[in-house]
Amino acid sequence: MLQEATCFAPPSLLAPSSPKLTASSPKLTASPRFPRATSHRLCEMSVSEYETLKGLRVKNVKTCEGADIVSPSGRRLLVFLTHFGDLSSWEYARQLLHYMPLLHSRGVKVMAIGIGSQEAGKKFADQLKFPEELLFFDPDASCAAELGFSAGFGRSSARDAQSNPLSPYLRLLPMLLGIGSPGTLGQVIYGYFGDRGYDPKWTVSHLRDFATGSFPFVEPELFDRLGSGYLRPFELATVRLQNMIGILEQWNELIPENQDLVVQQGGTIVMEGDQTIYRFDDRGILVYAGERGVASVPQVIEKALGEKL
Repeated sequence: MLQEATCFAPPSLLAPSSPKLTASSPKLTASPRFPRATSHRLCEMSVSEYETLKGLRVKNVKTCEGADIVSPSGRRLLVFLTHFGDLSSWEYARQLLHYMPLLHSRGVKVMAIGIGSQEAGKKFADQLKFPEELLFFDPDASCAAELGFSAGFGRSSARDAQSNPLSPYLRLLPMLLGIGSPGTLGQVIYGYFGDRGYDPKWTVSHLRDFATGSFPFVEPELFDRLGSGYLRPFELATVRLQNMIGILEQWNELIPENQDLVVQQGGTIVMEGDQTIYRFDDRGILVYAGERGVASVPQVIEKALGEKL
């Protein structure tokens, strides 16, 4: 059970290629109740994700009411975000917004669960125009601990305090360079080079929706000079820069009270009732949803929908 939180009433490079799996690769979880490999983890969990999560509850950002994470029926997309002031969380949420109408039309229940307080969750939702009713907060990263997500550079477990005296903020810097955060540097470079094999319709809608009041100001049509139907050079990097500036302006309001959790990683799970269809544990900053990070999200949506986009 998650620790009770104080509540308040609401007002009325090139794209990374798919690596070969090795013993050091991120883990592929296969539940005894669902023996087929569901993402990229090679060892089996002793209990299923359903059994792990059914005793946990998180609180809704809008109402502060507790909510179950899993259900014995129905299809669910469970996005365990990092903290509310993390680049991965902002980028993932932007994409979820783009696909939300389609997911809802197919009856897929979406839960985005971030690490931090209700107040931080409200600030996050306000900045990203993310629906509060679909956003939940986990102050102590209890879900990440139970699911065994990576604790981040300098920590051995989601429940542990930092194992060295280095400030959590200083530990973020090497993670941005890929130290203790495999794949991050490649993802950063990817944002500048573009990708003709990935069509990120969400960036177009983002640049249009956030064209005013976001620095750097960029006319969405600017990238059309480079063509359309693919990720244009500097397009994703521009979105990320806008996100970074938005985060830095409100950093102290967005980060969790336990500042060790600023390096805690999250994960993505798609479930059909008590069965796990897909699971991916974040490898590091910007390496979420799948091995290709941002370009993996469409495949996650397809898993949730049970059909091709």
